[in-house]
Amino acid sequence: MDEAGDLEVVAASCQEVLEPAFRVRLALLQPDLLAHGVALDLLPLFAVGQSRQFRGAGPLAKARILAGARRRLIADLRALGERAPVALVQRHVDMTPSLALEKAVVAKRRLVYDTDDAIWLTGRQTGGHPLGVLKGVARKVRWLAERAAHVIAGNDVLAEHLATYNDAVTVVPSLVDYRAYAQRRHLQAEQVTLGWIGSHTTAPYLQAIVPALERFAKQSRRGVRLLMVGGSAPRIAGVRVDEHAWSPAVEREALAEIDIGLMPLADTPWTRGKCAYKALQYMAAGIPPVVDDVGISARAVSGAGYVATGSDQWLEALDTLAGDSGLRDRLGEAGRRRIAEDFSPQRWLPTVAAILRG
Repeated sequence: MDEAGDLEVVAASCQEVLEPAFRVRLALLQPDLLAHGVALDLLPLFAVGQSRQFRGAGPLAKARILAGARRRLIADLRALGERAPVALVQRHVDMTPSLALEKAVVAKRRLVYDTDDAIWLTGRQTGGHPLGVLKGVARKVRWLAERAAHVIAGNDVLAEHLATYNDAVTVVPSLVDYRAYAQRRHLQAEQVTLGWIGSHTTAPYLQAIVPALERFAKQSRRGVRLLMVGGSAPRIAGVRVDEHAWSPAVEREALAEIDIGLMPLADTPWTRGKCAYKALQYMAAGIPPVVDDVGISARAVSGAGYVATGSDQWLEALDTLAGDSGLRDRLGEAGRRRIAEDFSPQRWLPTVAAILRG
């Protein structure tokens, strides 16, 4: 316990503070959990900027970056001492096959385990490196889930798998603080802005809807712009593409400009475990999304956007939304209400606090 009487919780993950899972599943909750008597000590493996350095480095540089990150995390744990009797582990802690960091975080603490992706799938199943299996993530997931007093899953698909290791599993979706975004007001203009926010790992899913985007641009009476944040777009004839590196400020600016949010996904075991976060973010900002019918996507956007299967349905959804700013406004308002009711921190903080308190 800290001096104010709050329950102190170590919140650790293999990411850095600004990476999506750490930001959404841990950092977003930190300020408001204090009102519920829970203080999160955020202990990411990497410092800000180190994740990108690590991904782009050669083997020797990778080893050097990781060794320094591991030493810093262990030092932070030692400095924390026994003040925090609970550990909240998101995904896993170490980037090596070793369980040493996981054991250091969990030692003498009650463990709550959280994951928002099917990270036990590796290599080509996820679009990642074929040698990804050597990281031993599936073994880490099992080790953590079996030892946890409680497991938190981002959706029902993940919960079903994790329930094979632990009877105490609660679904808490990935959350969006809609208060952080101004509500988009839609006007009919000479140009329609399609938006996509993600990362280099999810950008390739756009390739599947290129035919629909090109047909849409060809038959549209307006200019068509694709605003990309966090990834590189494929070549799309007739579409003006603006690409930006992700940052919190760039993301907010993009959500103030987007007319229609895009979330294409291939249908694979990996994508079925995703939490539809892009679509939820569009909805929080009052933007109607168009999504592929994969995993929980259709349920997430129900009544607030369009679910498309195949190029023809994508084209129809884009054409309908682009031609009716009033419809975009109505769906945007419905989406924002849905986020407030079902996907906001305010809705789920009491549940998370109760789990952490045991």
